[in-house]
Amino acid sequence: MEKAAETETKKIDSEKKGFNIQEKIKNLGNDVDNLAKKTGDEASKLAKTINGEIKSLSGEIKSIDVKDDVKSITGRVEKLVDTTGDNAKKLASEIKTDIKKLMDKI
Repeated sequence: MEKAAETETKKIDSEKKGFNIQEKIKNLGNDVDNLAKKTGDEASKLAKTINGEIKSLSGEIKSIDVKDDVKSITGRVEKLVDTTGDNAKKLASEIKTDIKKLMDKI
């Protein structure tokens, strides 16, 4: 009886964790859109925040190998800091697509 309760608790905890991860990924998409509109120091600070969140996600997802995905996304977030106009919008869209693919893996 006690093992069943422990198993149920672990299941609920993992479901909560999955929900938190999906929520974080959704927020990252919004942050990427904001980054495409910012320049200078504001853009650099936001990029560091975004990359920190993406890297923390890879730490939380131990059962799935997402290192290459994270590396690709963080590299393009850094590139987005220096990109403006239509190119920034296009790059932001690509990054958001990759973030959604990362979410699908989870």
